[in-house]
Amino acid sequence: MVSFEHILHLPLTESEILESIQKAIENTNISELDNLRFRHPNIQFDCMIRGYLGEFAIQKWLKENGIEVERTNLILEDDQVDIDFVYKGKNIELKTSLVPDADQTVKNAILNRDIKLIRREEKIENLRGDIHLQVFFNQRRKAKDDWLKALKVDLGLKDPKFLYDAFCAKRYKTDLFFVGWIDKITLVKRINLMGERERTWTFQKSKREFWSCRILESNKPAELIHFLKSI
Repeated sequence: MVSFEHILHLPLTESEILESIQKAIENTNISELDNLRFRHPNIQFDCMIRGYLGEFAIQKWLKENGIEVERTNLILEDDQVDIDFVYKGKNIELKTSLVPDADQTVKNAILNRDIKLIRREEKIENLRGDIHLQVFFNQRRKAKDDWLKALKVDLGLKDPKFLYDAFCAKRYKTDLFFVGWIDKITLVKRINLMGERERTWTFQKSKREFWSCRILESNKPAELIHFLKSI
């Protein structure tokens, strides 16, 4: 069981944030961003930054604890699923989320939310990824999206320092928390013990379903190190 005392705060430096912004710039076609149907370009870009920040922070933390991942950002050719890390042949996926406005705090999100596992397959046994990690940025989702929509910024100016200041990215120095994880074997066992209707969830206006995986009932972040070293 996970509680607030078990979560890990993963601080970042300005140079690490700038490096993540540079990665987002290099992997984003700004003209495509302008044509996104469901997400404002600023929201899409900030989401990409958060994805790279999460990867950077987790990889740094793993290295500090004697775990060197073998590969990062592996794209599976058959369905273009992005696997964030590979370690001893195990695929590790990272889920990065903002705090739902209804929760207000990371502590409440731990009590109320799931590790965000998108259901792309019919059976849980076919879930991609051997280990799933959840991190939260201590910023409220709707409030952040509303702020980003109102932000006047030229994404065509591919200058990391300019975008760092424009997106107020200094907040990311202290806003990242690793809250829990689960391995696929454990998850499959739990899902198969649930009733059919309990196995998945969704939310209003979402076109996706998610596998049920309460953060509260996941594994403590620090236990990931022992788990990986035991592989």
